[in-house]
Amino acid sequence: MTAHRTPSQDPLPDDAESAAIGARIQQLALEVEAPASLRMRLADDGQRTTGRRRFTLPALGGLGLAALAAVVLVLVGVGGGSSAPSVDDAVALALAPPTAPAPAVDPADMHLVRARIGGITFPNYTYAWPKWTTMGARRDRISGRDATTVIYRGPRGDVGYTIVDGKPLDPPSGARRVRAGGVDLSVLRRDGATIVTWQRDGHTCVLAGRGAGVERQLVRFASWA
Repeated sequence: MTAHRTPSQDPLPDDAESAAIGARIQQLALEVEAPASLRMRLADDGQRTTGRRRFTLPALGGLGLAALAAVVLVLVGVGGGSSAPSVDDAVALALAPPTAPAPAVDPADMHLVRARIGGITFPNYTYAWPKWTTMGARRDRISGRDATTVIYRGPRGDVGYTIVDGKPLDPPSGARRVRAGGVDLSVLRRDGATIVTWQRDGHTCVLAGRGAGVERQLVRFASWA
């Protein structure tokens, strides 16, 4: 019969136990699909804590790893979970760096590039604004849905355009309503970013950038697309 170690046997020193628990939480977080906004915050926190001790968990004391794992799984969801993604998740993707090269211009229609999701093709903004170029793309899954992002670069910095597949997301709270080019837009500022969202062919589209004075350009992009 396999002997089970009681809490009094081979106790880990406090620092070692905290480090072990912290390492396991990191592993669990990597094994599940966290919402994009949470992954972005975790990445930022990790950069800020470089060179310092990352986990100090004296308050967790006798809390077992199984209980901690349950907490992590509740926070990030297994396989994307059943909850719908939020606009904040899409914004996090729009502001994230590209993971793939820029899609080429569609030779059949110079207004478009070769990136598509949910029946919607992304625009080639260079056609109307020559100072803006398509510089990268990324594909992600948030809460079980596919999301595609194309990143553009221009005088106002980088701008990400994210489209989430599936039914529209709930509109962001606190946004101003703007109508431009016959398109109803929601415009807001959050955490230093300017965000424009709207619905297109039954999907939620998000444009986001951190450049100064980028709002007017984002409204132009959204109404042109």
